This record gives sequence, C-alpha cells and structure tokens, in this order.
Amino acid sequence: MLEQIQTGWPGVQAWCCDLDDPRALSACEESVLDADELRRAERLRAERPRQRFIRRRTLRRFLLGQFLETSPATLCFAETGSGKPHLSEFSPERCGFSTSHSENVFMMAMAAEMEIGVDVEVLRPEWNLESVAAMYLDRRQITQLESFPRQEQQRQFLRFWSLREAFAKASGSGIAQSSAGQMSAASVWNCIFCAGSPRPEWNWIQQWHRIGKHDAIISVCHKRPDMQEYAAAQHMSGCWKSCRNARPI
Repeated sequence: MLEQIQTGWPGVQAWCCDLDDPRALSACEESVLDADELRRAERLRAERPRQRFIRRRTLRRFLLGQFLETSPATLCFAETGSGKPHLSEFSPERCGFSTSHSENVFMMAMAAEMEIGVDVEVLRPEWNLESVAAMYLDRRQITQLESFPRQEQQRQFLRFWSLREAFAKASGSGIAQSSAGQMSAASVWNCIFCAGSPRPEWNWIQQWHRIGKHDAIISVCHKRPDMQEYAAAQHMSGCWKSCRNARPI
C-alpha cells in the first residue's frame, strides 16, 4: 500500500511502499513498461529481485503519471552523465523526481520545477557498523557516534548516510562523484546534530517509518525555489521539523 510522506513543501509529493505487500500490486501494471525496462527485468533470473524491479519501475511510472496528470505509458526516460534518471524531452510532461529502494522498501519524490533527491535505508541487525563507519567518518565523528547507546548507533549512522545520499542525488552528482568530497560528508554529519543544511539553498527532512518488516529512515532533500518565500511559508505552517528532535520508533 502506498503511503504519502508529508513534507509541507509546495509542489512536492513523496511516497513510500512495501514492494512485497500485495496491496501495492494495484499500481503495478506491467503493460506500462517500455521494451528496455522489460529487457532489464528479464535479465534478473531470481523471481523476487525481478518482481521488485518490475514493481519499482511501474510505480515510478504510475506516480509520475499521477503527478503530471498524464498516461504512465507515454513517459520517456533518459540519464545524465552521472547516471541520474530524468524525464526526457520526448515525455509529454516533465518534472524533477528521485527514487530509492532498500530491501523491500521503495521511495519516490516528485517536484515541480526544482531539483529533488531521496534515499531510504533499512536497519540491518547483521551489519558490521564499525568497519563501515571507519570508511566514511573521521575520528571525531566516530567518537560522537560511539557516545550513543550501542543499539542506537546504526540508526544515527544511517541518518547521516541517508541524508548524504539524498543530497548527492538532488545535486545531481551522486556519492562517488561528489566534488565536495569529505567536506560534504562533514557538512552533512554536522547538520544531523545542528539542525542546519549542507548548503543554504537546500532544504531537507528525515523520518523513521515501519514499512513491512523493516524500520527504515527516509530522507528528502530539495533546492528551495525562493529562500525568502520559503522562510515565510515555514513560519506560517510550522512544517519544518528538525531531525535532531526526531524520535526513533
């Protein structure tokens, strides 16, 4: 079943769902896929990965078609040089969008006339957090991470990782090609604990959700259309929630 994520941002919609939930199948009509998408699905030999791929691609078309008020089958996609998918010039309507998936969890956001990025990460009890954290955090950050109770440390790291992924997608660079490098990672880490933004022109939210059998962190990052206009809307609506105050489920 599709669940809408409330961002409070004008012109933005965000959704998530459990790909293994039979209720999601109502929006997963395989006939809307194009020949390239069907070929990619056929290359996946295992049944579960193939079905999840098909559902992700049909949901992408369904949600975009709903957002743009056009037929999902008429949408055409292309990729940037860094591999970021976007609606091509051959689509009848266009908007910004971003997708992410982790295990059975799928997430997507769409934005009218602005860049947007999303990421979802599920908690993995079997994960070797120490080795992963050592690859991406400096000694000060690891010390800060270790100050949390052990059962909370993966949650805190995933907040950092998910927001970093969402920001990289929104900026169009991708994690591996981020020109900011470690400075970007440090900036994202700091904003988790200081209720700021990696860059002043960007806005972000994070939320924990229980989706199917997994707890998952969801991050959405987008470029503010107008700083002063957004600040006024933020004050009036009270929609901005600092992730620093977010309570785990």
